[in-house]
Amino acid sequence: MRLATAFFGVVLTFMLATAAHGRAPVFATPDQAHLIRAARSLQDGFERDAFDKFLLAARYGNKEAQKNVGLMYIKGLGVEKDWAKAHAWLRLAASHGDPRFASARDEIWGTLREDEKLAAESHYREIRKEYGDLAALELREEWVRKQKREVTGSRLGKVGAMRVQVADATGYQWEFSGTEFFSVLDTYVTDLKQHVGEVEIGEFEVIEGDSVSQDDGQ
Repeated sequence: MRLATAFFGVVLTFMLATAAHGRAPVFATPDQAHLIRAARSLQDGFERDAFDKFLLAARYGNKEAQKNVGLMYIKGLGVEKDWAKAHAWLRLAASHGDPRFASARDEIWGTLREDEKLAAESHYREIRKEYGDLAALELREEWVRKQKREVTGSRLGKVGAMRVQVADATGYQWEFSGTEFFSVLDTYVTDLKQHVGEVEIGEFEVIEGDSVSQDDGQ
């Protein structure tokens, strides 16, 4: 029976979006909305539906969702257990340097057989194309453009004079000036953009008798 001690310190969590003191609230961005729906589905016992919704959130570059996909592969919730795929998803989740996710990723790596390590690397390359930061950034930019178009409407783009009400992922209504709202929208893009363009130095290379190292840029 394989155990990953770091993994058990990374709990399958479902965060409700709340506003930290002095910070702009996280309103219902697509990834946060899908994350909340996934949590509700899992709590209601609909494991496969929860897994699918975590995937939707993960598509927007949400690292919490990517981590949860990996943990569901380990637990066999809504999907068959697969430690190689779990490692790939935790590797993607850890790509921004979160030490919790990196610790779980590294712990799991140590439990894999050589064939599973190769499978983990292959799956990582596959999911990075669809769920990596570059793909997620395009989705975020497209969503932000749509929100801005819908808000301005026929107002001829006079953003500063507008008052905008939006709900966060918990349903709470926030009111912004047009300028504030556009700034929050832009942050949804810039927060991810800072990670895009990083270069991954090498790929996994499994050589019999040698140790294996990892680099986790996008």
